[in-house]
Amino acid sequence: RVLPPTVVRELSALRHIAHANVMTLLDYHVRSSSLVLVLPYLPHNLGELLSRMDMPLLEAHAQRLARMLIAGLAALHAGRLLHRDIKPTNLLLSHEGVLKIADMGQARLRPAHEDASLSHAVATRWYRAPELLFGSRRYGYEVDIWAAGCVIAQLINSTPLMAGDSDIDQLFRVITLLGTPTPQSWRGLDSLPDYHKLELPACSAIPLQRCLPHSSTALVRLLAHMLRWDPKQRPSAAEALRCEWMLLASSQPLHLPPHDVIRAPVAEDAMPDALVRGRDQQVRPAAAALATIPPGRPVSVNSGGRQTARLPLFPAKGCSAVTALPGTAAAVRRELHRARALMRGL
Repeated sequence: RVLPPTVVRELSALRHIAHANVMTLLDYHVRSSSLVLVLPYLPHNLGELLSRMDMPLLEAHAQRLARMLIAGLAALHAGRLLHRDIKPTNLLLSHEGVLKIADMGQARLRPAHEDASLSHAVATRWYRAPELLFGSRRYGYEVDIWAAGCVIAQLINSTPLMAGDSDIDQLFRVITLLGTPTPQSWRGLDSLPDYHKLELPACSAIPLQRCLPHSSTALVRLLAHMLRWDPKQRPSAAEALRCEWMLLASSQPLHLPPHDVIRAPVAEDAMPDALVRGRDQQVRPAAAALATIPPGRPVSVNSGGRQTARLPLFPAKGCSAVTALPGTAAAVRRELHRARALMRGL
């Protein structure tokens, strides 16, 4: 079977994009009517991390993740690739905290002519740019910039910025945040296919700072540019990398050194019985290890007589970062099963 030319071009482009923050295409095979991609294995994704966090990420951590995301997008766009489905679950993480853009199932080479027609039924709803919600078939890299802005806001709040139940609800959530668009504020709005099919309510914009109350001014300024109605007013990925907030971010992967861990104090008198009486039989070996592991390992006992559980920011699968572990037997049992995968690796 002969593959469509567009598929061949996209595969060729992916193989020539070598960037630390883009998933590498190692090889591919054609089997009957199927195309098999060979990719590196990364055990975590950003959506999984955010769902496990009991509290939002520190802005410094969000900066590093956002920088890796935008750097990866800049590499894709430099290779003329539109990703068209940027969302947390498509952003994979290594054990060392390196973020890589993955899942190119909706990716497409940008047409050479701006008037070329593309499908508007792309991108996951919560991260879908407004021009796609209005049915536009002529768009560019700006749809990825909008989605990346939504992801960065989610890094700060731990929840999606605009989580609509349907395409119409999604559009009205955007209107609630940014205010009602007009042909004067968004040139070309009245030419979009679905603009005249809807009666838009009159709304004023909500200050973005109110939606991100604990964010720095530099971050709010960046997101205000990335989340604009008019695609032409959004920055490119390369421009976003040069903004103040991105320049403040470390270029290193989000990897905590051994001494920089999340500590969870546990009352000493609550430990022995709670550890031994775990309901899950698989937890008991981990319970014994938890009580005997020497200092310097991921779980240790300090000299003050209190047990200190030390878990990495990017835990093993099935394990969640602990921010507070009450000193009760029931609470310890609840937390032990979350640390089970970590114990197996000790």
